[in-house]
Amino acid sequence: MRTRFWIFPLIALLTLAGCSSYTVVSDYDRSMPFEHYKTYRWSSEGSAGVSDDILARNPLIYKHIKSAVDRELAAKGFVLKESGPVDFTVSPHARVRERVVVSPPVSFAYSSGYYHRWGRRGYTSFWYDPFPYPAVSYYEEGTLIIDIIDAKSDEIAWTGIARGILKDYDSSIQLNRQIDEVVTKIMAQFPPVVK
Repeated sequence: MRTRFWIFPLIALLTLAGCSSYTVVSDYDRSMPFEHYKTYRWSSEGSAGVSDDILARNPLIYKHIKSAVDRELAAKGFVLKESGPVDFTVSPHARVRERVVVSPPVSFAYSSGYYHRWGRRGYTSFWYDPFPYPAVSYYEEGTLIIDIIDAKSDEIAWTGIARGILKDYDSSIQLNRQIDEVVTKIMAQFPPVVK
């Protein structure tokens, strides 16, 4: 039985015309002391207050994202602390939006053929409009946002965003593989190289 997994920004993940088509960008506050960051914890607020956050309704996906982020941060030398003071907190969010693409009609197509009329015969060429109406297509765009919040100022220090077209997955293995890939690409940009 085919299981349909709808995710979110999560990923922005996807495949458009058979190619992975998601983008990853990040931004940061240049005044934050990234070079001093060593310890972190997960935000206790989670997705609270974000009404359309898919992670609030999908605890297994949230758990897998946390695991992937922990793995990436540990590889960079950051230490997860459950209690006591930390340098920053991590807060992920995800959402899905339906998008519409309207393509203009194809202007004209060229054709040629044999004709016989009014006593004449021969070959001719002519133009016609095979698609007189615009093409409309719908797709779901997912976005995964990972915020790094400075513990002392309680302000966002860094944010990483992955956005792309969502697809159906045949198994949770495929979904989790895509989550890992997207989280790895987001977290590759943290910490930023402050210029």
